[in-house]
Amino acid sequence: MLPKVKREEKFAKGNKEREAAAYHISLHPVCSMLCPNGQFPLNAQCVDCHSTCEECIGQEPYECSECGIDEDGIERFLHRGRCKIHCPRGFYQDHYTYTCESCPLNCDICNNANSCQKCKANYKIQNGACYLMQCLPGQVEDSETGECLDCESGCKTCTSDDPEICISCLDGYFLYGHQCRRYCPQKTYGDSGRKICFACPSGCLECKNETYCSSCQKGYYLRDASCLLKCPDGTFQDSVRQQCEDCHRSCQLCHGASSRDCDLCLEGKEPVYGMCHLMTCVDGQYLNVRDGKCYNCDSSCQTCFGPKALDCFSCDTGYFLDGDNQCVTTCPRGFFGDQFSQTCEKCSSTCESCMGASEYCVKCEQGEHSLFLHEGNCLSDCPDGYFENTEDSCEACDGSCWTCDERKTKCLSCVDGLFLENNKCLPNCSLRYYPDEEGSCKRCPTHCNICTDQSTCLECSYLYLLLNGTCKATCPDGYYEDLEGGKCITCHVSCETCSGTSDDDCETCPPVNPKLYQGRCLAECPTGTFYNILLRECQECHRTCATCSGPLPTDCIQCQNRLVMDIDSRMCGVEGDANCPPRTFLEDDFFTCNSCDHKCQSCDGPSPTNCLTCTVPYYLYRNFCVLECPKGTYNISEEADGLKLGFCSACHEVCSTCNGGSAKHCDICAAGYYKLLHLCILHCPPG
Repeated sequence: MLPKVKREEKFAKGNKEREAAAYHISLHPVCSMLCPNGQFPLNAQCVDCHSTCEECIGQEPYECSECGIDEDGIERFLHRGRCKIHCPRGFYQDHYTYTCESCPLNCDICNNANSCQKCKANYKIQNGACYLMQCLPGQVEDSETGECLDCESGCKTCTSDDPEICISCLDGYFLYGHQCRRYCPQKTYGDSGRKICFACPSGCLECKNETYCSSCQKGYYLRDASCLLKCPDGTFQDSVRQQCEDCHRSCQLCHGASSRDCDLCLEGKEPVYGMCHLMTCVDGQYLNVRDGKCYNCDSSCQTCFGPKALDCFSCDTGYFLDGDNQCVTTCPRGFFGDQFSQTCEKCSSTCESCMGASEYCVKCEQGEHSLFLHEGNCLSDCPDGYFENTEDSCEACDGSCWTCDERKTKCLSCVDGLFLENNKCLPNCSLRYYPDEEGSCKRCPTHCNICTDQSTCLECSYLYLLLNGTCKATCPDGYYEDLEGGKCITCHVSCETCSGTSDDDCETCPPVNPKLYQGRCLAECPTGTFYNILLRECQECHRTCATCSGPLPTDCIQCQNRLVMDIDSRMCGVEGDANCPPRTFLEDDFFTCNSCDHKCQSCDGPSPTNCLTCTVPYYLYRNFCVLECPKGTYNISEEADGLKLGFCSACHEVCSTCNGGSAKHCDICAAGYYKLLHLCILHCPPG
């Protein structure tokens, strides 16, 4: 044993030398020492790193310098001196270097240095990068991710909660019921300035503005752009076209447009057979009231009333009586020739031309507002099941649509059994949508993939976590972020925060049991550990200490059995013929017990080549501890002092590989030997 003075000199240098040694710096001007993997130099000794570290500059869990796969087979990644299972937000796991590397600028979540998956607040993802930018017209900013989401078709602005709810519309669209539509529906009209569908006047089915009706609801009749419950004198109610039509000019009251439909003549006279005239001349002639003589009608007239020959009552074959009481071969624009009455009947007010009947239009009148041809009628909006095409006519929607707009497959509502989603009718709502009571697929809450309604999410989108039916970017205290399952799972009741659900997965502890040790929350640190106030956790004392106070593991209070304490350094060592504790060895100063390599159960030095016995599940082979015995050896186990120890023992010389030590235990024979049953022999027997 060295003299006491040398031992005191070695341990009296104090914390200054220990701190310098922790950074691999030797205070000796010439010599420095190199420790094996998993250890660091302290007071000219190699000391084990914390169990989470691959390499370190000190014994604490926050003094790691390299990380890797720990003893439990779990990958750990270096971040600010700690080897962590999960990298914090703003960093990603580099599985090559086992480090936490920074995400791209302004990125919150990523999986490599070049592509962001979620930006920080007020930033948007564009081609994998995060930019501080305004969303384009027709887009809205997602309040949680900052991404620019496309609004529904036709929207200029929309709500961030649901991009299908429009606030204002692009040019050429009108806002109606939170949707932007190319054309306003019946009973409304489009205000081009404000781009909104407003209600028509009372009784209107279709209108051009707040004062101009173009067609009426049932029970109303159109007259001078207004819808009336009763037509005025000089007109009659046309129930087919729902209009107040003019009586013949000879009538004061009438029930039809013809000169034969008078109910009361001018000056209050009664009509004769529905006509307001006095026939005293033969057919083909008219009475001139000035001279009382009969004159021939024009050749186009069958009958006439004067005072001119062209003032016809009825027409000859091939002619039609027009509104000026003249017989013409072709009716003027807006009229058609009725073959039965031989009169020019007025087309519907919305028709430019019609055929066979007043209500059967072949071309619509085009004025300030568009009209669309549908089954002979001119409408400002097509009926349900039809849409307005580019040829100003109503075309049938797709069979799945109840109503549609712009094209046959852009549905506004669906037939029974189908659900409306993004203008398509589907048998089921797709991911991130749910069916509402009205048969529409509504968007799930933000970052939700599957939901039952606006307040109940069942599954969140990538990188978001489900908690009580809502999707969270991070879990609150008391919950574990299960990234694979996409859920916030309640920590064990003993934990304040955690990295798993077991009672040994705690990361911080509540006041009732404030001290963290090996993932568990305890009221007091166990024997052989001390409490680090800054880290709020119990840390292992040095193996030579029975108890210690910290802040260093070598600040012993009591020593292990048969060890003594150096008063100046507070380190424990051997004295006399005492032995070092298990998994340590006696240094050359014959006082200090230093740690063996972590695979060694006992050793005579700090290197992995200094093992004398191994910890389970390793086997000793030429002073190395290996998981599998090499070729030419087999593993055996022995018990000593209650410990199971493994060794690699040599096979018999005739064996290449074996499962025992004799020639009968060969698995494969050595070169030059041949297998016969369970034996290896030099020469095969005859036969």
